[in-house]
Amino acid sequence: MSKTGEVERFGWVHRSTVQDAACLTFVRGTDLDRLAQRFGAITEHARTLDFDEYCEEAFAHQDRYPVIGLRSVGEWTLIAEDGGFQGSRAEVLRRVSHRTEAVSAFWNVNALTQFSHAVDGELRTAFEALMPAFRQGTRPDGLEDIRAGLPWPGIDPLGEPGASTIDLMLALAARITGEPLTPDWFDGDFATYPVASWPLDLPGSPEVLLDEVGLDQVGIRFHADDLEADSAALLDAVRRAGPARCRRAAASVARHVLDLTAGHDQLVVAETLRALEAGAEPDDAAIGEVVRLRRWELHRRPVTSADRARVRALEVLRQATNRDPLTGLLGALAEAGRLRVERSDLTDLVTAALA
Repeated sequence: MSKTGEVERFGWVHRSTVQDAACLTFVRGTDLDRLAQRFGAITEHARTLDFDEYCEEAFAHQDRYPVIGLRSVGEWTLIAEDGGFQGSRAEVLRRVSHRTEAVSAFWNVNALTQFSHAVDGELRTAFEALMPAFRQGTRPDGLEDIRAGLPWPGIDPLGEPGASTIDLMLALAARITGEPLTPDWFDGDFATYPVASWPLDLPGSPEVLLDEVGLDQVGIRFHADDLEADSAALLDAVRRAGPARCRRAAASVARHVLDLTAGHDQLVVAETLRALEAGAEPDDAAIGEVVRLRRWELHRRPVTSADRARVRALEVLRQATNRDPLTGLLGALAEAGRLRVERSDLTDLVTAALA
């Protein structure tokens, strides 16, 4: 098959149900329940639907939570998302590729795309299909030999339109899996599940966090004029306090918001808070699971502003568990800023803990 034919054979996608927006994830393995759980699915709500029925279900719930559809073909399982994007997230790909391999192709109505490849819990390569030279991941060049020869990036040297980015991603996926996507992959029954999305990864450094949320969201100034608008000065001041005091300050912020919202209603919450206050290494995975499931519950029944505040308070606690105590403190403060908490109270708590 010519390189052109290798790509053009996926042209049928542009006449399919998923032509406008989708994320298709291919995972080696056929245990649907296990793969769905790694995706974040609530497996007790599984339903068997054909693909058109699945798309209707996904559309009906798109404003509340994602819905995924799984179907095995050969030794691979297709995890389809009509209009979704969970399979493009690092948080999902690391989990679903545990002890196996996963490939995903994402596109949406705004012409955004992402191709991703993960192996054994490691997101090795991810890139925008129009800009494959700009790659991320632990092994960003790991697919270059396999990718070679496909007509990237989408505009040829003569200025004529190149191959569709969707077709290119599916052609590359086929090279990796050895199983080209064909229309009959969408025939028959799909196992469908609602998804309680995995929380975002905790920030990797205080600088990354401040770039994302801004200094104003953190909201503490220590009443010093030279810290009013300078994140570098703030970081320097907090760093001088040392990691133990930062951890203690983060725990103080978390306890304060949990007290305000009556959020101490689960054992794992109390244990996580006690670990923080004792200076022990907290279990961020355990509190992350609580946050994930509580957020899911918010979408399933009528809720009050108090219910939402309790979940946000749990996210303050999760941020405080960051392995870097300084980033944990700033993350807890940024999340606390989303609640109606007196900033002066937070400043007083942090100042006392850092002293």
